[in-house]
Amino acid sequence: MTNNRDLLEREMELMRPHSIGVDDLIHRRERRNRNQRIAAGVVAIAVMVLPIWLLTTDRVIRPPASGTTASPQPTVQGIVGLPPEGATPSTPARGENLLHFWFAHTPGDAGRFSLYLYADGRVIVERIEGGPEASSHGYLEQRLTPEGVDLVLAEVLGTGLLDHDRALEGSPGLIGGGIVLRSDGRLAQLGWGGTDFEEGTKPAATAPTPDEVRALQALDTQLEDLTSWLPASAWEDPEFKPFVASRFSACYVYNGPDETLGRLGVLDLLPPPAGDMIRPLEVTQSFPNGYRQSHPFWCSVMSIEQARQLVAVLPDGSHVGGSGLLYRLSAGENGGTVDLDLGPALP
Repeated sequence: MTNNRDLLEREMELMRPHSIGVDDLIHRRERRNRNQRIAAGVVAIAVMVLPIWLLTTDRVIRPPASGTTASPQPTVQGIVGLPPEGATPSTPARGENLLHFWFAHTPGDAGRFSLYLYADGRVIVERIEGGPEASSHGYLEQRLTPEGVDLVLAEVLGTGLLDHDRALEGSPGLIGGGIVLRSDGRLAQLGWGGTDFEEGTKPAATAPTPDEVRALQALDTQLEDLTSWLPASAWEDPEFKPFVASRFSACYVYNGPDETLGRLGVLDLLPPPAGDMIRPLEVTQSFPNGYRQSHPFWCSVMSIEQARQLVAVLPDGSHVGGSGLLYRLSAGENGGTVDLDLGPALP
């Protein structure tokens, strides 16, 4: 079973910011136009055109919704591992991630819910449940209208907890989780249960108030069941559909006595065909100096075809890790191992 540190690292890898380009500016212009059509009373929705620090006045912590347990899971099964041959990838392949929310109901992988909201209206979710052998239902997607995107963002901002980066510790009601909200190139981050932040931001950990704990539990309940409160006008397509990745991410880490191994040294420990496939790929995520005092690891993105070729040369013995595949490979004479995590790359 994945431990809490591995779980936090995996989520923080997905929470890192994207570079700002022309497409981002176009998305912001489109959001600016549609925000002008929203009722003037929904001031919090202005996060798309105003810096987050301007939205910190007159905050009200919302009371929790009835019950704070996870909402019933959809009956649709997503894809776990590589997509079937001939499956049509979800489009567009790239997107601007506005919100990443994840909430752990139990320690470890089991009981984890993750949500990603994109500027094009896509909502991609993953639920992991079970005991020691946690299992994922695969990534599922729905699609919101511009109004729906704004309503979800307003709900998150309504907690009043994203006016600045914060780390919450010391509450039995918050096992692990985080919120990352992107606006005009800036991240607003909230984490609890040991979640780290981007480089250069190290907010002091503070104990949450009971109202703050209830607000986050209520937010989890609402985000896990958007159809229960969003109006029909907020939906372009409320039905869950399997998310079909167009790319996969290969992340690898060495666990062993030789702490001087760099990226190429770790790849040399893989079966030669596998290392040869990954070596020329661009490194898209890396923590070469270790992360949260853990071992250094690297990630590279590849096409579905490349992922299939990689799986074909890896030895049998993979097991499901979230929506992807995990391999633990012997590092030979030094007694260490290399963990290779091959999973879908989100837009």
